[in-house]
Amino acid sequence: MSSASPLSTLRRAEYTGERRCWPCTVVNVALVGVAVVIASVALTPLGGALVGLVGAVTIWLRGYVVPYTPRFAPRLVEAIPGGTALFDEGGSVPDAPDSLGDDADAPEGDELLGVLVESGVLELDHETVVPTPRFESAWHDEMAALASGTTERLAEAVLEVSNAAEARAVADEERGGEWVALSNGGGVLEETWLTRPVAIAELAAVRALADYLPERATQRAAAEPLRMFLHDCPDCGAELAESTEAACCGGYDGPADVPRETLVCPDCDVRLYTFE
Repeated sequence: MSSASPLSTLRRAEYTGERRCWPCTVVNVALVGVAVVIASVALTPLGGALVGLVGAVTIWLRGYVVPYTPRFAPRLVEAIPGGTALFDEGGSVPDAPDSLGDDADAPEGDELLGVLVESGVLELDHETVVPTPRFESAWHDEMAALASGTTERLAEAVLEVSNAAEARAVADEERGGEWVALSNGGGVLEETWLTRPVAIAELAAVRALADYLPERATQRAAAEPLRMFLHDCPDCGAELAESTEAACCGGYDGPADVPRETLVCPDCDVRLYTFE
């Protein structure tokens, strides 16, 4: 497991990566360009270059330079002929990951919570529950071991604890993402896709749960909700960021449509958990 990138502390995951809003980016690049021209004339060409460099780095790390950009940029760009095309790819949200827990007869909800508390996986901490130190230590040891291996080996290991008949590693060379795809012989649309960080977290949870829960179905069912207790990315080690399902310029329509909170790895640009 590698250490977190120093830039991850400066980067705003909710406005960058797959969540980057291109209308906001275009507006800010244009404004930085204007600032570069002004600085070059009022100061020196070197001063203009420095303004451009600082502006570009800020947009890359933070999503935008000008405060409150998400409030005005979409309307501004939409008024420009052809500007709406920028919304087709911009402001997307990392997909909610699939999970190993697909057993219809496995416990869920309050029943599953009760099983985890009774078995010593979770414990009460005032008005909430947290992993017990013993389980959390075993879980993190398993994650560290899995993170050091290849995705191909990870897929083989996930297959051993899943209900699937086949497993394969999938890599997106253009965007840099890696997945474990599980299937029962059907087409791609019927496959279960786990991002590499999620596959590491859930397989590690299943392995660590073996000392607490004898039923494999219950182990798989518990693997997904246990992801809410992650603080760092199981794969790269970066500190997870709290975000929402709302895209940069998406927002929500009203009090009845509040976006759900999520845990996202800013370095891997992967969603680890969605809070219900």
